[in-house]
Amino acid sequence: MIEPIKYLETLPGKAAHLFLFSDGNRYAVKCKNNFHGTRELVNEYLVAKLGQLLNLPVVPFEIVNMSEKQIPKKFSTNYQAGNQFASLFIDNCTGLAKKPPRPTLNDINNPNVLAGILVFDFWVHDADRTKSNILLKQLPDGQNDIFMIDHGKCFPGGYKWNAETLQKSKKFKKDSVVHIWTVNILNDLNIMTSYIEKILELSEASIHEVLQEIPVDWNVSNEDKEALFIYLKERKKTLADSVYTFVKRYLNH
Repeated sequence: MIEPIKYLETLPGKAAHLFLFSDGNRYAVKCKNNFHGTRELVNEYLVAKLGQLLNLPVVPFEIVNMSEKQIPKKFSTNYQAGNQFASLFIDNCTGLAKKPPRPTLNDINNPNVLAGILVFDFWVHDADRTKSNILLKQLPDGQNDIFMIDHGKCFPGGYKWNAETLQKSKKFKKDSVVHIWTVNILNDLNIMTSYIEKILELSEASIHEVLQEIPVDWNVSNEDKEALFIYLKERKKTLADSVYTFVKRYLNH
């Protein structure tokens, strides 16, 4: 179990705080009962675990236990000791540029995972795939590795999802620039199809296992876990149609 050694800074958006940990790495930590609520940590954890099962480029993460003394007093007094969500901080990364030109297919070392991220976002209802929520890390040869971060606002209801909000079918309010860019540079429906099939093949037992591993002190009831399981199961039925409708809208544009 790694432990925080030193608080370094609060990151943009003020929801995550950078700490140096006992393994020598820096982690962006999101704390219980922050201004978004503890559901933010639940979402981060669930999406990261599910993403790992699908071999998506999830930033390595840890569940870290922090005492009151390890949470700086300058933070919100609402923060609670206990299990927190910590993402490895990867140096020298940029988000997607606000305006073109943006990286092309040849500029990406792992371009197919972009299709996976798009399909996955439609499955978990990630309405917050912004330009800053995807990381590009430049490699020595000039290409970029892709990483996916910030999944606190997933599922219908976002930071405040519950059994009721999960039952409401919602469309994204705005098409993601990242998703549009993905369609434009991949230009191949078959890659999308392969990731749709991976999600459809993900077993119910695997999803249940992830849900059962949610830390107890994050206060997710068995009813809410079951509601989320049903959502993920039912969402598979409409996933392909949703993805193909989106892709065809922007293909060759």
